[in-house]
Amino acid sequence: MKFFDTTVRSICILLMLLLMKHAAIAQSNPNSVYSRFGLGIIDNPGNANHFGMGGMTAAQSDPISLNLANPASYAFLDVTNLQTTLKGAYTTTNDGISTSTYGHGQVHELSMGFRKPLGKWGFAMGLSPYSSVDYRFTSKDTLSDTLTATYRYNGRGGLNKVTFGTARVFRFGSLFAPDSIKQKNDSNQVKLHQLALGFNANYIFGNITRENYTSFDQSEHYTTINYTNLWAKGISLEAGVQYKVNLTTRRDPQRRIIGGSALQLGAVYALESDLGVEYTELVSSLLISGSNALRDTSHFLDAVNGRLIIPQRIQAGFAYKIYNKNWGALMLGAEFKLQDWSLYRLSISEDANLDEGLQSAQGWSAGAEFKPTTDVSNNFFNRMHYRVGYRSNQSELMLKGTRIEQSGVTAGLSIPVSRSQSKINLGVEIGQRGTLDQGLVREDYVSFMVGFSLSPSSFDRWFRQVKYD
Repeated sequence: MKFFDTTVRSICILLMLLLMKHAAIAQSNPNSVYSRFGLGIIDNPGNANHFGMGGMTAAQSDPISLNLANPASYAFLDVTNLQTTLKGAYTTTNDGISTSTYGHGQVHELSMGFRKPLGKWGFAMGLSPYSSVDYRFTSKDTLSDTLTATYRYNGRGGLNKVTFGTARVFRFGSLFAPDSIKQKNDSNQVKLHQLALGFNANYIFGNITRENYTSFDQSEHYTTINYTNLWAKGISLEAGVQYKVNLTTRRDPQRRIIGGSALQLGAVYALESDLGVEYTELVSSLLISGSNALRDTSHFLDAVNGRLIIPQRIQAGFAYKIYNKNWGALMLGAEFKLQDWSLYRLSISEDANLDEGLQSAQGWSAGAEFKPTTDVSNNFFNRMHYRVGYRSNQSELMLKGTRIEQSGVTAGLSIPVSRSQSKINLGVEIGQRGTLDQGLVREDYVSFMVGFSLSPSSFDRWFRQVKYD
């Protein structure tokens, strides 16, 4: 009953915070001209910790930090965790002729995870973006000596994702006979195998609005307006697995662990999602002549229902960790992900003006994390976590025969909060998206994340039940 009461309270707290976060999502500013196509820029899931390691999430788990990207990680939580992440970027765009700069920021993730005390089950819930559309740009074209056309493109919106997930861990060990060559303090070591299976049920929802304007620089001219709005909602399912095993363990004469190594493997499979959509499209022309204006609607689709198919996604990775009482802990890892967006379908009406020709997207990332000591009672700087990483993505966009790619170098750190297991997590990425080839646009950006991971400690017990005699 105590665990049930705690769960209900946690859900109520998170739902209130989710409403605040949903309002903040709509306040984001322009992010990329490439968000004009498909569902926009597909979000890279994960918190500030994963961001600092190149976006690795498949094999990552932490006893005091939540990883919504792989539901199997919930089973490795030790304490209740409330987590929020803010994200921003400063971007410079270059089309080969001129450059422009802009910044944006938004709440990136709000989540809560908890595990039944001494149990094998973990639970999590949260809200995060799935995709983002936000662009504004203008181009001009000289049609004749006396006529110039101006094109304006505006887009905003995106899809969000509410997540409810659970996981269970299975543990089993085996004894290894001592080896005469090994030191005595290495004998009788137990190799512990941990296998966690997890499941996420995601509710995806949101809308995407796009507006295209064409105008001419004559006193009497037509202005053409193309307006589309897409509402989408539906269920998306994910399954995750993580496996951990300690490869070696070193102990001192008092049998205390002083070093060793461990291997972590992880994978995520997101099933193909079938969402319901409502689509509106309006194409009209406005003739301006002196003080008069005449509007003519040439094409109109009003709230047409249809289906949106998001293709399946596969992601897998590993992490290798070595630790020693004298110099700390080092973790190295990498992962690969694949999603075939050529299977993306938006089935509405034969008359609808829809994107076509998306390609298979893939990417990989690698990263490292270092903690100077394994002793939690050590000084402030030795308790910090330091991270570096790199990622490279080949997007689903093929424009003018050129594949749009993105790459970036990342770094991050975690700052401990005094007398608590809570941490402030920071991450930064310096990267590039697109190219100047074939008259396309290159975006150079500096992106950053600030995360707050709040967990109870011996000085601050959450959901404590007081008993009276």
